[in-house]
Amino acid sequence: MKTQEVKKDKSNKKRFSLVAYIKETIAELKRVTWSTKKELLKNTGIVLATIISFTILVWALDTLLSGALALIIK
Repeated sequence: MKTQEVKKDKSNKKRFSLVAYIKETIAELKRVTWSTKKELLKNTGIVLATIISFTILVWALDTLLSGALALIIK
């Protein structure tokens, strides 16, 4: 019985079609709402500010902890 079930499962699968895939991808991209230039620049600024802030935070913590470790070791 298991071999028949496996055969049924394989026959129900759709075949991959590159042309259909490309058409569906193009149709999906037409439905995407793209950001305006203003929104893009604003969001990029937010991301850069966040990265810079966390970089400074990690640097400060690293400096503080390495200084504390140096005092403990001496």
